[in-house]
Amino acid sequence: MSWDMNGELGKLEKFDKRKLPLIYRIILKLPKPSIDFLPDVSQGIFWAIVVPLFLLAEFFISLILLVTFPFPANILLISIIPTVVFLIFVRIMLERFLNLLNAAMGQQGLEWNIEKVTKEYFDIIEKRKSKKNKD
Repeated sequence: MSWDMNGELGKLEKFDKRKLPLIYRIILKLPKPSIDFLPDVSQGIFWAIVVPLFLLAEFFISLILLVTFPFPANILLISIIPTVVFLIFVRIMLERFLNLLNAAMGQQGLEWNIEKVTKEYFDIIEKRKSKKNKD
């Protein structure tokens, strides 16, 4: 966004990731975790069973490391897993925010053609039904 000399809001442009500050570009270079390769049912099992078990195991591992090792080492060891989880969270949230900005800036001045969109939607549904009937 930019303001002109009269105090009015100038034209918004798409957000370029190359113009971001260095820290944001580094965060965006971190690998993005994805479980899209799993079927939908497996993703539900992942979030309902695997993630809580991971959190419980992380709690007990942190407790064991806290008691087992002396002071400076135990704090460093128990902070590894939460730091990695936090970095993954920051990476995903930053990308979502940039996508939101790009979507908001890219939709300016566009008119919605509801009839065209619904026709395209029904065409996609028909293609899926015909493809499903073939198989």
